[in-house]
Amino acid sequence: MAAFTLLEVLIAMAIFGMAAVGLVSNITQYQSAQLTASQRTVAHWVAMNKLAETRLEKNWPNVGTTRGSAEMANRTWYWTQTVSKTTEKDLRQVEVEIRLEEDDELKTTSFIGFIANKAITK
Repeated sequence: MAAFTLLEVLIAMAIFGMAAVGLVSNITQYQSAQLTASQRTVAHWVAMNKLAETRLEKNWPNVGTTRGSAEMANRTWYWTQTVSKTTEKDLRQVEVEIRLEEDDELKTTSFIGFIANKAITK
């Protein structure tokens, strides 16, 4: 009857160990990518909601930057909205940036839209 030698068992264990490390690494990368995609999706919803709120306001937005927060998906998201003039006098550009933390330098997502002056649409 043939048996495995200690060297053969050690080599098999080393190969299994390397395969296991690779598998765990792939699982970790997948989970990280999944979390990032989820966060970016919710952050994008927050940005679109903020732009929709701005469009629904009675007054045309003033040029400048405002900050605030919004609750979505059991989390507080921090937004920065920058309203800029455009080459068209009755059109404003609105950029909404979303961050996970209020003092984060990197934004999770941003969304740019345009708002027409409601006074001219009548």
